[in-house]
Amino acid sequence: MNKGTKPPTLTDARGMGGIIAQDGFDYQLWDGLVRLPAWLVDPAFEEIIFEGLEDMEARFFAPQAPRGRLLERFQAKAGSLSPSEVCEVLESFFSFEKAYPQASRVHTLVTPRMPPTLAWLARDPARVRKARPFYEPFDDMAAASDAELRRRLVQTYGAPLGEFVATSVDVSERNLPDQDAAVAQFDTELARAFPTLDANRRRVGEAFAALAELVRRSIGVPLGAGTLVHTIERVLGESLPIPTVFPLHIRSDRNEAQVSALQINAANFSGGPVGFPPTTEWTNLIAALDSTSRWLRGRGVSRVRIGGSYRLTTAIALGFSFRAATGFELEVPTRSGPWVTDDRPGSDDAAPTWLVEEPATLHEGRLIVSIGVLRDPAADLMRVGIPSKSMLRLHVSDPLQSGRIAQIAVATAKRAIDSAKTRLRPEQIDLFFAGPAAFAVLLGHRWNAMGRTQWHEFVPSDGQYVATALL
Repeated sequence: MNKGTKPPTLTDARGMGGIIAQDGFDYQLWDGLVRLPAWLVDPAFEEIIFEGLEDMEARFFAPQAPRGRLLERFQAKAGSLSPSEVCEVLESFFSFEKAYPQASRVHTLVTPRMPPTLAWLARDPARVRKARPFYEPFDDMAAASDAELRRRLVQTYGAPLGEFVATSVDVSERNLPDQDAAVAQFDTELARAFPTLDANRRRVGEAFAALAELVRRSIGVPLGAGTLVHTIERVLGESLPIPTVFPLHIRSDRNEAQVSALQINAANFSGGPVGFPPTTEWTNLIAALDSTSRWLRGRGVSRVRIGGSYRLTTAIALGFSFRAATGFELEVPTRSGPWVTDDRPGSDDAAPTWLVEEPATLHEGRLIVSIGVLRDPAADLMRVGIPSKSMLRLHVSDPLQSGRIAQIAVATAKRAIDSAKTRLRPEQIDLFFAGPAAFAVLLGHRWNAMGRTQWHEFVPSDGQYVATALL
């Protein structure tokens, strides 16, 4: 933002424009309601506001964003736009971004039809963006398309504005000549978002009208997801099939399919060619997980389904952030089916047989804990100079056949660690683990009141462990 330039506010001419002049409000209202079903199935969606700092804005929880939230902002123009008017809209988006950097993940211009000379602006950026996940493994292919799009935008709008449009602006051509057309598109989007919902067209139209009336009564006032869902359900006479278990997806450095879940980006913690980051950087991932945990508790959510792919350190950090002591129950995927933390072991669940070797002393003031399921890390530790007498060794040679048996194994390991900790009083626990990631999640889930713990991750190429997260 240039020195002396006033940032956009709710009381300036732009902020008051939609309240003072209602021309075109139906168009932006209808467009917003058509988008609503997709937002309601997005677990990160929180609220929408009409006539805030933009025609419409939607807010999403984003634990890894600088502000912990991200906006999607929409400026809707019902009439025909000239190229200069399109440029004015893009410049207004750019002004907002300069005043409030990284507050919005996308700015969208919505209009029935772009000027003929700018028809490519509604087509090419969307095409490049939608194809990007497919071409993610082919960096040179994706980069070529991105570079060509950026070149054309810079050629059209100049360097600063064109580069901003290339990364942060969408153009949506949507024809909504009347409310009937809007209801038809809303019906389509509702069926796409909730394919098992069986609602007749008349009631869908009534739900749309109820939402429109709610918005008209609430200009400039945020409308939360719960209020919007309740409004739809009240008119439809049935509940929307929104999942009762919160989906949390951990993204690694693999090329993964897009999923409907709150996503945590753990790509930099996947131990690929660049290796694992130092302990100080793991605090960023743990902070995002902890922020998500607090956010879910504030919304009364206690059940979380874990998805994605992740290494062992991320797994224990996941379990630790959503541990049982803070009221969470987890569903953890495995090849044989999910391990569910409130599926308690019964009397007929056979406990796994642990080999347990107690430590006689600490190692440099620390309790060294070696836990192995199938593979035993103890030999790796002794090779780097940790004596067996200073190691709590826990090893089970058989696979864990179910979540119930895994929970028995976690309880046994935790009791042994707690006993050694009480007896030797270490300043820190150093934990070395080999086994399934699901077990690491369960171990973190029960890792309460255990004190300062340094986790270590095995690097096969080096044949040794490196320090990762500090819990």
